[in-house]
Amino acid sequence: MNSRSDFKAIALLLTVAVFFGCSNSNEHQTSNTLRIGNGSEPNSLDPHIATTVAEAHILNALFEGLIATSPDNDEDILPGVASNWKTNDTYTRFTFTLRSNAQWSDGTPVVSQNFLDAYERLLNPKLGAANASFLYDLRNAKAYNEGSLTDFTKVGTEAPDPQTLILTLENPTLYFLQKLKHWSWRPIHRPSIEAFGGFHNIANNWATRSQIISNGPYILESWRRNERIQLIKNPHYWDTDSVSISSIHFYPFENAQTEFRAFQSGQLDITEEIPSEQMGRNLENERKDPALATTYLLLNNESPRLADIRLRRALSQAIDRKLLIRAIEKSGLPATSFTPEAMPDYQAENFEISDQLETFALKEPLIFLVSTRESSIALAEAMQDMWQRKLGIKIRIQNMEFKSLLARLDAGDYDLSYLAWHGDYIDPMAFLGIWASDSHFNRARWENSRFDALLSASTKTANQADRFAKLAEAEALLGKELPIIPIFWKTKDYLISPKVEQWPASLIDSRSYKHIKLSP
Repeated sequence: MNSRSDFKAIALLLTVAVFFGCSNSNEHQTSNTLRIGNGSEPNSLDPHIATTVAEAHILNALFEGLIATSPDNDEDILPGVASNWKTNDTYTRFTFTLRSNAQWSDGTPVVSQNFLDAYERLLNPKLGAANASFLYDLRNAKAYNEGSLTDFTKVGTEAPDPQTLILTLENPTLYFLQKLKHWSWRPIHRPSIEAFGGFHNIANNWATRSQIISNGPYILESWRRNERIQLIKNPHYWDTDSVSISSIHFYPFENAQTEFRAFQSGQLDITEEIPSEQMGRNLENERKDPALATTYLLLNNESPRLADIRLRRALSQAIDRKLLIRAIEKSGLPATSFTPEAMPDYQAENFEISDQLETFALKEPLIFLVSTRESSIALAEAMQDMWQRKLGIKIRIQNMEFKSLLARLDAGDYDLSYLAWHGDYIDPMAFLGIWASDSHFNRARWENSRFDALLSASTKTANQADRFAKLAEAEALLGKELPIIPIFWKTKDYLISPKVEQWPASLIDSRSYKHIKLSP
């Protein structure tokens, strides 16, 4: 075994052995433990602070909202903490009846005030939470979050009794029940937060402790940074008899090849992804699920070097997406719009790009930020070569851990970056809303009043066809201006052990885990 590839394989196997061995992985691990590769290390398990898919996977087990995830079809709307609900004819007022047997993990009841506490905390400007905009559907929520309104009782939330929650919206919102599946709408246990610091203090680390009080099918047992997060079954969950798996372990793997070796050696049941070099080999236990996910180039629209629309269009045109899929990605489809083709009942026009390529003389290379994932680096290097050969543009690639990458993007210290956006709920607004001028996630720093007006107009109608037409017009404007450049519509490609049963496909990669089973 003298080849470089053999040496690399040995090194990866040793990495897996060290990763699992040093963390005492057999502790509290049984034949009924589900072991999941979860991509990057979470920043937080506070549902008001968490923003990433890796965090969402864990929060879906810890917290349950008014609406639950279906074990069969994630377009379905199922009861969660709310046993039933009703709405008015204009879809602006929703009344929820909470289960009398819903409990927190300390045995205390989940009541309507827990939701009011959660919404007030998330919207309070003192917290400064990125997810606050998810609640802007509520009447006066935006004004309260921005500080122009200081009386939370004027926000569209009411709790007339412990089992009743009434939410009043600014506008007709046909997809509101879908949006309620997002973790930002879930209740919190105020006393357990205040036990570790200020209720509105973003630095309060209450959600890092094993004492965290939650209301989902699982509770946090331990969190070893960069090693493992362990969850165990919540005996106080209202539907605990339906929960089959006794514990779930989440492992952070930034390196897809290391994760792959862990699965191959039987130390993982599910991976987050498949390494690019293994794609297309028809692997045993490989699975491909439809997904609402788009990879794209984020352009810094405040960078003078990217101000020329001809350059932005040329950057898009010069990318051979089909070649990148064949040579590197091995999955997905070339993206012709930002909202994925898999979005139910919605179709966007293709983005505008140049028919002819021009060369551009830039004095300094464009700074291209990517994460440390091997596939991201490989794609960046391939695009770097395409732009150099076809446009004469020099690119300087800088790769870093995802946390550092986000910090650079938030600071505006970049020209280009390669990212993926996963829809948080099943509606085009989950993709288009992030490019609104006031969106926290608009790291492109792009502002367009017409785009904002179209998004706003789409919220004023209870007619779905009319709403989708306005959103499609907004997306066409996004394609004309190209503040971002879509690359691929992704599928969810991963490995799953045959002993994992009832693991549903999900367009938004969201599951509650309570219906999943493990065969012996």
